[in-house]
Amino acid sequence: MKIALIGLGQVGRSFLRILAENRAFYQEKLGTKLDIAVAADFHHMLHSDDGMDPQRLLYYKEKGDIWGTGYAEVEREALFDMDFDVLVDLMPATSDGIRARDLYLETFKRSRDVVTACKSGLANFWPEIMSSSVSSGRKIRYEATVAGGVPFFSFMQKCLRSSAITKIVGQVNSAANYVLLSIAKGDTFDHSIEEAGKLGILEANYHFDTLGYDSAWKTVITANSVFGSSLRAGDIVFEGVEGMNPKTADLENTRLLAEIELQNGELAASSKLKKLDPSDPLASLKGKGLGFTVYMKGRAPLTVLEFNDGPTETATAVINDLLLL
Repeated sequence: MKIALIGLGQVGRSFLRILAENRAFYQEKLGTKLDIAVAADFHHMLHSDDGMDPQRLLYYKEKGDIWGTGYAEVEREALFDMDFDVLVDLMPATSDGIRARDLYLETFKRSRDVVTACKSGLANFWPEIMSSSVSSGRKIRYEATVAGGVPFFSFMQKCLRSSAITKIVGQVNSAANYVLLSIAKGDTFDHSIEEAGKLGILEANYHFDTLGYDSAWKTVITANSVFGSSLRAGDIVFEGVEGMNPKTADLENTRLLAEIELQNGELAASSKLKKLDPSDPLASLKGKGLGFTVYMKGRAPLTVLEFNDGPTETATAVINDLLLL
């Protein structure tokens, strides 16, 4: 499988590290060879017909310039002239999602599949992207867009096919909740942001996290994927965590949560601040991890969690999607 890897930020570098360490395992044990045919960051797009060494790419990226790898540089407009099977989108989100939409539609048109960790395109243009995927006969996998390394969509698709889902509640943005709980403990907003950045859990534009956009986008993707709706980012009510004051609000047990519920055939979706009972499984995340509780007809709720989630876990989910393809 030849990959076009677009985006070499924290998740992209984790992707390279994991692939460098496990490529032989994937080939020998799973029968899948993952070769990087194209690699691009904000400054350069490189190509090699023979595949690129992920360790070499990582070394030069961490030095500051992948051009030093010596692989051939190509113009970005020539991307689809290159020979690859799957486009892997690890670029930062944009507020309108247009970049991702246009890239995915062109990828399908050129008879290639997509694996993405970027959520704004799907959140803003789910109907168009999914329609194009179906009509072109191509696939898009997006496990890493919503819950990092938590295998939520695989869990839903493989383990709960026999159950009627009525409600989903999830902590889908660790950055906002980490900041929220840090402020509850007396930290400042700016220092909380700084610490969240060190953990690698912030978007390139951290306001996407703290103003609630990221959680809202993930809420939309979850609703559409699980319930078959066609929501867009502008269709739901959402909140953020900027301006929180622990002197005037009980923040210790408050979380920013995605909530989607089916009532009498109507779907309600929101991303809002909610006070949790300390015994709630989601409260055990302490703001840093990600997870969902799924409610179903006729059976007890199920919760799937990951207590620490960051670039490594997200990159692992991306590679798992590639192996599933």
